[in-house]
Amino acid sequence: MRRILGFALLFILSSVTLVAAKNSQTFYLSSDVRAGNVQLPRGICEVTWNTPSGSRVQLSIKTDDEKTVTVPALMVEGKEDRAGVVTSVVNGVTYLVELHTRNGKFVFENGAAASK
Repeated sequence: MRRILGFALLFILSSVTLVAAKNSQTFYLSSDVRAGNVQLPRGICEVTWNTPSGSRVQLSIKTDDEKTVTVPALMVEGKEDRAGVVTSVVNGVTYLVELHTRNGKFVFENGAAASK
């Protein structure tokens, strides 16, 4: 009986880990960028998000220096071939325009879109 309970507990814990990992992605920024009103430093970042009730989501981005910022974005669900970022330079400022994950992409609302 204890063995069955042990396997059940192991299964439940591994399922929770898989669900949590589904809504996170690690990515690399090759330079400092702006995402919305937030400046993100160059380096490895980890983004997490909650399951959206619509297309708007709040992304939590944890940077190399252990700071966590929250940025609004629009989520476009669908499978992506590659994970990565799309940036745009406007008036010498690099903006994070899109973040591609395995589950979809996030489009940031910032000054880059308004300037085009």
